[in-house]
Amino acid sequence: MNIRLQVFLQFVCRGVIRRKTGREWLLLGGTFLLFSPFGAMAQESTSTLPYAHRLFLNPAFTGLLSDYSITAGHRSQWTGVNNGYSTQWASGEYRFQESRNAFGATFLSDKAPTGGYQKIQAGLLYAYHTKLRSKLDLSAGMQVGYGTQKPSTNGLIFEDQLGSNGSVTNPTAETFGLDKTSYLTLSGGLLLFTPQFWLGVSGHHVNKPQVGEMAASTVAPVLQFQTGYKFYVRSRFDRNHFEEISFIPTFSYTHQGTFNRLDATIYANITPVTLGLGATMLPGAKNTSAVGTIQGILGVTHKGFKIGYGYRHPVAVSPVSTGPTHELVLSFEKVDYLKIFKRSGYDKKYNRIACPAF
Repeated sequence: MNIRLQVFLQFVCRGVIRRKTGREWLLLGGTFLLFSPFGAMAQESTSTLPYAHRLFLNPAFTGLLSDYSITAGHRSQWTGVNNGYSTQWASGEYRFQESRNAFGATFLSDKAPTGGYQKIQAGLLYAYHTKLRSKLDLSAGMQVGYGTQKPSTNGLIFEDQLGSNGSVTNPTAETFGLDKTSYLTLSGGLLLFTPQFWLGVSGHHVNKPQVGEMAASTVAPVLQFQTGYKFYVRSRFDRNHFEEISFIPTFSYTHQGTFNRLDATIYANITPVTLGLGATMLPGAKNTSAVGTIQGILGVTHKGFKIGYGYRHPVAVSPVSTGPTHELVLSFEKVDYLKIFKRSGYDKKYNRIACPAF
């Protein structure tokens, strides 16, 4: 079982069964989930504001939306169960002015409540941009990441801990292969884009990193496709300042192991405000609704600073109420619009990609 799914099921069991039954059911459910067959897989962390954290989405995005930027975000997921998972994102990027190269860095911290699980991963990115035609660009990127993660049995109660009256007495004598593990992960991606359209493909964990002591404790590769188109209603450029009214429908497809996910979101840009409404679907999933979650996005940009908020709510009927997801992001970016909209000149080496900023 993917460790992240395994630990999530553990704390769902702790949070829900503890309230509704008692220690005996907690013992039964927790032990069953801990020793479930290692055949199921779970998807990687996904942001409610994917284009705010676009370097995690596809390393080829590095350096395409700004000359340089720094971004930080916080997400609370599955808030209906013991306050859910807490995730912190951070990234930075820099595009060299006199070349076609860009570099970036990412950081992610993911942890469950009560210390049940913690994952830390950092990565270095490189992207190369080239013009195929005057309004057609190609970007290729790669990422090398290093991470550590540690699952835990905190909060679980086992049979040898129960006294005759049902009280918890001693630490369990059970042993588990739950030591802290380290891994190296590789990612790559391509982006083909025009001033209004983009099409991207990315692969994450392509080296199938091993994240546990057991032979089957590997992360399945993640294959993603991203696309979108910006429809301009009105745009105006003046003195290195750009204003627009536009609509951007975006689509992304994710495949990992036996899981498939389709995300569709439409953004409305009315400078300086961005609004977004989207839905997540799980193609091929049995006994679930066609739409898994719905989400809303709100972002504001002012003099290079951007602040955004994302809200995601589950739609599928489930015996376990996982609760909504909240995400907040803050970033600063430097954009030289004079170069982007310059009609002639040898130093115009790129077109800015039209993807959303949130």
